[in-house]
Amino acid sequence: MGLSKWEKDAVIVREDDQVKSLLILLKGTVQMKISGLTFDMYPGSIIGIGSVPGETYGFSCRAKSDAATYSYDFSSMDDIEQIFTDNKKIAPDMCAAVLKNAYKIYSCLDQLLDSSSRMYKNVREKLEEYPGLCRKTGDTILEFPDMKAYPKPPEETGIEAWRVNFLKGLLSFDEIKEEILTGQNALSIGYTCITIEFLHDVKKKITEFQKYIEGLKAASQEFLMVYSALSAKNSAIETGDPDSMPKLEGLMDQILVFSKAPVEKAAELKQCMAEYKGFSDRYGVTDEHRKVRRKLAKAFYPIYEAVLLQVFKSKAEPPVFVKMFLMFGLLDETIVTPDELQTLYGFTKSYRPDTSGHVMCAWEWLKRIFDMEAEPSRNEFDLDYPSYLRELKNNGEIDEEEEKKYLISPRHRLHFELNNMFALGNRMTFGRMSAFEPVFDDVNVIGSMDRGYLYTEKIMKELSFVTDRDFGIFYRNDIYSAPEQGVMQLPIHRQFLPNIIMMPNMGSRFVLWQEIEGKKRQSNARMLVPIIMSEDISDNMIKLCGEFRWEMCKTEQGIHWNDMRDPSLTAEYTDYLQFYKKNSAFTADIKEKIKTALKKHNNNYKNVFVSDYHDYLRYESNGSMRLLKPAREILAKYCPFTGDAKALLAGNPTYQSFVERFNNHEAKDRRVVQLTIKRFEKDGIDIPKELTDEVNYLSH
Repeated sequence: MGLSKWEKDAVIVREDDQVKSLLILLKGTVQMKISGLTFDMYPGSIIGIGSVPGETYGFSCRAKSDAATYSYDFSSMDDIEQIFTDNKKIAPDMCAAVLKNAYKIYSCLDQLLDSSSRMYKNVREKLEEYPGLCRKTGDTILEFPDMKAYPKPPEETGIEAWRVNFLKGLLSFDEIKEEILTGQNALSIGYTCITIEFLHDVKKKITEFQKYIEGLKAASQEFLMVYSALSAKNSAIETGDPDSMPKLEGLMDQILVFSKAPVEKAAELKQCMAEYKGFSDRYGVTDEHRKVRRKLAKAFYPIYEAVLLQVFKSKAEPPVFVKMFLMFGLLDETIVTPDELQTLYGFTKSYRPDTSGHVMCAWEWLKRIFDMEAEPSRNEFDLDYPSYLRELKNNGEIDEEEEKKYLISPRHRLHFELNNMFALGNRMTFGRMSAFEPVFDDVNVIGSMDRGYLYTEKIMKELSFVTDRDFGIFYRNDIYSAPEQGVMQLPIHRQFLPNIIMMPNMGSRFVLWQEIEGKKRQSNARMLVPIIMSEDISDNMIKLCGEFRWEMCKTEQGIHWNDMRDPSLTAEYTDYLQFYKKNSAFTADIKEKIKTALKKHNNNYKNVFVSDYHDYLRYESNGSMRLLKPAREILAKYCPFTGDAKALLAGNPTYQSFVERFNNHEAKDRRVVQLTIKRFEKDGIDIPKELTDEVNYLSH
């Protein structure tokens, strides 16, 4: 205990010094530094208040000017009372200084909260930008699992609001503190002790936030280094750095050499390309333009097939120019701009196959067909591959031996898929069928390629928008049985997510090729999308799923798809649209709106439904009513909202009865499954995955 004088810049307390004493600042200004943040302390301040005896101070202090302090031994809270008893004359000033400095320390905590939030947001934004940068530069997209799994920072300081407001309230009495505290030493001691408890909690929270920020820095260090280098590389590309991409010249000749196609096939393609490039307006729609495009398409696909066969045979990673040809149809670099070439190169180099196997490039799908991992798709006449071969045999074009041989021939399976689903699907997803040509051309680039590029994560995000609201869309009815446990027939549901195939073009249309594989209802749909989409991706995904809903119902219902004696989505919708004029329950206004909708969609009931399904998911799921009442009732019955949309609409008078009906139905079915699960648990048997999945399905 004693008086100490400090020259300017002298260190009074170090952060790791052990707490043995408290120092009353008698004169001068002292700067406290805590968690990298600094603030000034003035005469009357008690240096070390809020620290725990025997531990470290957790902050540092230096003299900002010549200063003087008087130290007191500090071993317990009783010493606080002694300090105030020995200094009754300046007790109000000491108490006021404790309150002010405590609020300054709390402000440091508040700043740490803000810093952690901004740092986390900055890293997450860079993580979201990172795949896009890779696609521009052509770098491989790396995984950063530690960073992706790093938790969000707390949204609050963790200090109760009433305690902060109490402290603010005490500080508001600063001008009249002498009147309140003079001669009331117990009040000064009481306020100080309350503030010390407050400071203990604040300093604990400061330590927690410091650890969070240090952990975040460590977890993000590697990623930020990679991101920084990638960002610099992208800047070099944008400023025209010639070393950012290998020279891609003479692509057509390189592709033809790689393909090992017959000379006449190669010559035919080169001749067609020369004719096509000879047009001054390659976007023209005259008969001559269409004729040349058809010739080009006819010459293109044999070369595409030849390139595929070489890739499949080699088993090695194909050269980048081959992948650009397979992914985008890039055959000739002279009909694209340098920027477009760089973009396609970046997309190709950064492409990562979907680990779940549901999203793939067209050439990856064709490899599945070739490798016998998937059955060829139906052709434009709705014939699957075995039916097509059977028809050839019946027509005398092949014999029975050839039919058996072709059925298991990878080459013939590939040829069938390429000349049917692939060739027609490529035209359909392009959107403007009369202007279609299979070669990537600058004249077909509409809008931003970066914004339209459909990589796996983007597609699954758009698909999730649908499944979050219409959870049951890709589930099929099935039966689970376990006779040994007394479970004979329990209705369950199995999920079959669609296979989404990205066609090599920049197009404007999503296409449902087939809702099931062959005749197997327990199978995945096949959906075709352009690999670069020029129209709104989200709207088209919703409409694609609406079309799937309609076609799947027709498949399940068979010939009764429009028969009201066997009610279904398609039957009720068809009845609603077909007989609206005779429906006495409909007002004149509703009838007029139905008439307008039918006229808009050329009296195509499916297209009316798809449009309504789009509005149902896009707007009604958010509480914005767009549909006619009869359409809403059918959709709510067969495509009930799930998840957050259901929770949002539960209190909406328009949807309340629908939600209650759906919840009651789910609860009833869930009880049956849970009783079955209890039977397994009682017998000490592991619960089958089918049952846990069903509980999950019935909890949406």
